[in-house]
Amino acid sequence: MLPFVLTVELVPLVAHTNKRAVAFLKGHKNLTASIAFEAVADGPVGKRLKHRMTLWIEFKPDTKGKFHRFKNMDEKYKDCFVFIDIDAQMRLYGFSTNLAALERVLKWKDDPATQDALLTLYQNTEQP
Repeated sequence: MLPFVLTVELVPLVAHTNKRAVAFLKGHKNLTASIAFEAVADGPVGKRLKHRMTLWIEFKPDTKGKFHRFKNMDEKYKDCFVFIDIDAQMRLYGFSTNLAALERVLKWKDDPATQDALLTLYQNTEQP
C-alpha cells in the first residue's frame, strides 16, 4: 500500500494565535470534519462553530454544549477535543464520545503523516 500525504488547513475566518489554532486534517477518506464544516461554514451553524473555536483559541474554559476535552476519561484521551453545535446535532474533531471515535482521533493525531503535514504548515515556527 502506498503511503498517503496529509495536509493541514487552517479554518478560515477564525483568528489564530501563536499558541493555538484550529485546522482540518485532510487527505484520507476517513477525515471528514472539513467536509462537514464546509457544508455549514457560511450559515448560522458555521458562525456558531467558528465562535466556539475562537473561544477555545482564547483559552476560555471548556463549556458543555460548545466545546470540551475528554478530561474525565482515560488519560490517553486528554488531547482529544470536540466542538459542538447541539441545535444542528453536529460535532467536529471528536465527532462523538464513542470510544471508537476517540481511538480514531488518537490514531490520526499520532500518525507520522499528520506530523509531516503540521511541520509543512508550520515550518517557520519554533518547536517547543
